[in-house]
Amino acid sequence: MPRFIQLLIGPELFWCLVVGAALLLAQANVPPSKSVENIIENLHLWISCAGILTFSLWFIPGVNRDWLLLRIWIAAIIGAHFALDKALSAHSEQSPGIGTVYIAGMMFQFFVLLVGSVVVKVFYA
Repeated sequence: MPRFIQLLIGPELFWCLVVGAALLLAQANVPPSKSVENIIENLHLWISCAGILTFSLWFIPGVNRDWLLLRIWIAAIIGAHFALDKALSAHSEQSPGIGTVYIAGMMFQFFVLLVGSVVVKVFYA
């Protein structure tokens, strides 16, 4: 597999797709709809699931694993921040609860990254 494809397939590409989905979610909420706002209010759980899926890159053959764990951490933290920020800014009721969703999402993301790193290093290193 060519070197540039090994570098292209990584957590950065995955989190760019997650942020793109968050931007589409924010644009879809122009007229406030209750179903989209429910998704936005539970976004901290979806972002945590995306963090878990980031570790699936460890099992794709051909992915360069030299700096993969550091790349996963950096891409997941930056990607979770932008995805939460963009999607939560589209919520129609900008109440204090929306800020709490951001804080909870980032805390869950750090927890997922910590547990995922331990699992990958202990069982698959």
